[in-house]
Amino acid sequence: MIQDALTVNSLFYALGALAVMVPVLGTFVSKFLEKAENADDQNLLSFWGVFTKYRHVDFVSFLKSHREALQKGHQTGDYVPGVCNYYRLMADMITRSSGPFWHFVPMTAGKSRKECHNQFHHTMVGALTAKKDENILEIGCGFGEIGRQVASIASANVTGLTMADEEIVGGNERIKAAGLEKQCKMVQGNYHKLPFEDGTFNKVFGVYTLKYSSDLKLAISEATRVLKPGGRFVSYEIIVTDKYDKDDKQQLSYVQNISDSTCMPPLWHASDFRAAAKEAGLTLISEEDLCEAENEGAWYSCFETTGIFAILETKAVNHLIALGEMMGVLPKAFGEFYDQHICHPTVDFVKAGRMGIVAGSVMMIWEKK
Repeated sequence: MIQDALTVNSLFYALGALAVMVPVLGTFVSKFLEKAENADDQNLLSFWGVFTKYRHVDFVSFLKSHREALQKGHQTGDYVPGVCNYYRLMADMITRSSGPFWHFVPMTAGKSRKECHNQFHHTMVGALTAKKDENILEIGCGFGEIGRQVASIASANVTGLTMADEEIVGGNERIKAAGLEKQCKMVQGNYHKLPFEDGTFNKVFGVYTLKYSSDLKLAISEATRVLKPGGRFVSYEIIVTDKYDKDDKQQLSYVQNISDSTCMPPLWHASDFRAAAKEAGLTLISEEDLCEAENEGAWYSCFETTGIFAILETKAVNHLIALGEMMGVLPKAFGEFYDQHICHPTVDFVKAGRMGIVAGSVMMIWEKK
């Protein structure tokens, strides 16, 4: 009873303090929110934008559909519907909170996150040996951000393939805005059954794409099929490493959370990629963890340097969200959504990365003879 009374009193004190603070901080907050809405990179302002933009989303329905799709994926091995359902909400949300590039890259000393991503685009062009007027396919392209960069840097023609309607629409809008209509196009399709003839492309690549595949052999076989002889396939993925011990409950929890929060199958090991590529008839040119080079920071360190990891790890935010739900400031089930789809997998990426059981910057390059 005493504890309940203290809790109620604490709540009233918090509400009273909030009532006093709001008028005083009104101007500051409005300017803060305006900047948050316009933020286009991963920082605390853009992170705050998630709270302000999605206050009226039906998170109850989203969480229900996510759980059902994940369960079906575990039962049938078909995670595609769940992935599409996830990105119907999360594609725009991730873009708003982290900018246009959703993947991790080496965080080079002295460079901003945007500069590191720009550097990665040139690394990808080099890995592809992309040349002017070559036809290049990006599988699982999202909004096609990286493909447009490759097209712009190398003056190549890039086709982006994605399953999601929202990403087709958004990708086409971005192509037009970039003035790349003659070089880039979006195509809807599944990379397990590519809608292209054999030998259509000079190069094929995927960035954080095959982690969504439950049939890695088929996916890589299809990428190989549409390649011209002598063409390259480049894969840049999040994988589990040799240090991963699935019998360790803590390690298993991190890896499982990463997969379940995004409705994807268990993460693949590098050896799975090697075996699938070999079976498809590809020859390995190189395999490199880009973060192992000198002056390169860990792939997950972007969450640490921005302070996002520290915010997501503290339970104080969860308590504030619970208060927001109770007051009607935040929608129902936002707290559950925040924990399952924002805290996870972000916190798990950092903790698993620190342990060395998950790698997020491994680039593999193969060639079709």
